[in-house]
Amino acid sequence: MERVYFSKKIIYQIKTKIVLSVLFLVIAFIANAQKLPNVQQISLRAPANIKIDGKLTEWGDQFQAYNHATDIFYRMANDDENLYLTVQAVDPDIINKIVDGGVTLTIQKSTDKKDKNNISITYPVADRKNHLMFNLRNRKGFVPDTSARAADSTMLYNNKKLEINCKWIRIKGIPDLDTLLSVYNIDGIKAAGLFDRRKIYTFEISVGLKYLRFSANDAIKFAYHIRVNGGRPITPPTPDNGASATAPGVVRILAVSARLDGIRTTPTDFWGEYTLAKK
Repeated sequence: MERVYFSKKIIYQIKTKIVLSVLFLVIAFIANAQKLPNVQQISLRAPANIKIDGKLTEWGDQFQAYNHATDIFYRMANDDENLYLTVQAVDPDIINKIVDGGVTLTIQKSTDKKDKNNISITYPVADRKNHLMFNLRNRKGFVPDTSARAADSTMLYNNKKLEINCKWIRIKGIPDLDTLLSVYNIDGIKAAGLFDRRKIYTFEISVGLKYLRFSANDAIKFAYHIRVNGGRPITPPTPDNGASATAPGVVRILAVSARLDGIRTTPTDFWGEYTLAKK
């Protein structure tokens, strides 16, 4: 196979374009996050063509809040039949925290946060035998392929991994349903998550208002709790070449592992209130 060599100038130009592209993307997300409230302030009717598929096509890629405690964009909405929650994460560490530990939405029957008679839905619920992790950062000094074909290939690979591992929804507080439901259930609780070409992760869930004992016609106001659950701790790597655990290189590895694991395993949460939107 013929090898292709690039000059230092071309490599520098490629790296510069990549850095600028990432910088512009980060600036755009920061600007968008700064415009949004920390907790959603309005009621919102879901579009008539809504699909629970992890895509934002019918929403125009718009969110109602960016919560700084959890580092997620989110939007809550309803129609006459269902309550919907859409969550999006941009930061790779937060994404891995979500896919490994899930997000739990707890819905109170009123605005009383202490009421134990609530319903909770957790998604995604991954296979607990293994950690579900995604390599979403570029290695230092590595020049990635930024072509559309490469982006599509990475997206398809990541989404296939989600499909294989994220098949369950955990339910608490609904007597008529099993505590663990398949995402393909016919009980009226749906969930789906996807990566887009930018390696941004979005998931959606919906739950029937009948399970909440709510009616959109009554414009009921209730409290909700969103918790980004921590993933399981990862055993730090151990040197396999006889190196001392106090050697500088090993110490750095352990320090990085501890920092990333701290982000990934520490639960974060917030409370909000929502009033069902009438037609």
